[in-house]
Amino acid sequence: MVYRHSPLQLSFESFGAGLSTPLSSNNEWVQLAEVMPWKALDEAYQLEFTKNAGRAAKPFRLLYGAILIQQRMGLTDRGAGRAAKPFRLLYGAILIQQRMGLTDRGVVAAIRDTPALQYFIGLSEYKAVEPFNYSSLAHFRKRIADISELIMNIMNDTVRAKIEALVPFKVDTVITDATAVPVKIKYPQDTVLLNQARLNLEAMAIDMAHQLGVPNPRMYKREAKHCWASFSRHPKQQRGGFHKQVKAQLQYVRRDLRYINEFIDQGATLPDEQAIRLGVIRILFDQQWYMYTHKTHHVEDRIVSLQQPYIRPIQRGKANAKVEFGAKIDCSLSEGVVDIERFDFTAFSEGQDFAETLDHYYDLHGHYPDEVLADTLYRNRENLKLCKDLGIRICGPKLGRHPKHVDAAKRREDTDAENRRGTIERRFAFMKGTLGLDLVNTRTAESLAVKIDAAIVLSNVLTLLRVFAIPILILAKFEGEAYQIRYKFTTRVEDMVA
Repeated sequence: MVYRHSPLQLSFESFGAGLSTPLSSNNEWVQLAEVMPWKALDEAYQLEFTKNAGRAAKPFRLLYGAILIQQRMGLTDRGAGRAAKPFRLLYGAILIQQRMGLTDRGVVAAIRDTPALQYFIGLSEYKAVEPFNYSSLAHFRKRIADISELIMNIMNDTVRAKIEALVPFKVDTVITDATAVPVKIKYPQDTVLLNQARLNLEAMAIDMAHQLGVPNPRMYKREAKHCWASFSRHPKQQRGGFHKQVKAQLQYVRRDLRYINEFIDQGATLPDEQAIRLGVIRILFDQQWYMYTHKTHHVEDRIVSLQQPYIRPIQRGKANAKVEFGAKIDCSLSEGVVDIERFDFTAFSEGQDFAETLDHYYDLHGHYPDEVLADTLYRNRENLKLCKDLGIRICGPKLGRHPKHVDAAKRREDTDAENRRGTIERRFAFMKGTLGLDLVNTRTAESLAVKIDAAIVLSNVLTLLRVFAIPILILAKFEGEAYQIRYKFTTRVEDMVA
């Protein structure tokens, strides 16, 4: 893929000079622009772009013949579509959006008004105009969904290599933990889901009846609407009223599904979006019917949203939210870099991925870690045996009943290990509180994955900037003389001061 744009960018010193406002080297976005491996990321994007080009490929003769005609007659390729936006332009905008908590419209406006942001996304010079339409971000997120993990891995490898090259010490310790990334949805209620399904089915049945040229089926819409309205006006219903409403909604949904099945047998069709929604409603009806007939509230792969059927309830047991709705990620932290070990929408047991986490560490460093910091969910008998066989120290209290008397040194060791394990908890808090993973507002599973990967990238890159910014003090002895060395890393190698 070739971009139809000028790849040259003004120098750091000249950028924004037209407004007599030179950029500051201490600006966060200026520093981020220097450490991002834009070339490697762009190459990965271009390789994947050919696989996700959109519609089915045209025959070779058709397109290559058109190229020969164009070359012979000196014509333009009008109708070939707009020029592709550079990867740095759009991915940089996604990082800005994630960092500042903006909407698609808001991030475009912020880039328009801020020279440092335009410098970060690689514009040739500062211009007080919108660099692209906000709708491009939605298409870009969909396009890079398949390579979002690859982009994150490239960034993590870059950050890890820079930290290892600059920090004069190395600790072979890995911290592992899991957390949930909740998605912004309306709290699921059986009655509400069934009523939404009924309304969707009624619209589908009417469209299919018009398609076949037959009268609308009798769906008792007025009766169903009155039944729901009388129930929803009183949110605190008795248990008997709730079950009565579920039974009524199930009957309406079952009747509408029967009408739709009859129309399909007669040759009626639905648009792709409605066909997908119909499949979700069928699953929802089967689940709700099973729970109603078996008098239970538990079912596997429970549907909690018609608009986002991929979301599942995740039991976390937290004080403020015992159940969360979204994705669950199992992460590892080593040398200040967070890696995602597993991403899933089901409430998996994080202890199952412990061996894969150790293998991932081995692939990155060529050896297993000396120490693992993990909570009790990871310290099961199987994982403890694995660590013993590999010579890995896994810290934390022993399994089983706590002893009455604990050695003071052992207690201090366990407390220190728990405090160090809190590093990954603080990183989770940073990603949720500052980088927008506390309640993600997204519609598709692909965009959710892109947002999570972008938050991981930002967290690691900002950690690298903190390594640059923090002065390091080293005490050394040479030939009986004591020396104190104080230095600070910068983002530019030529500016490093020892």
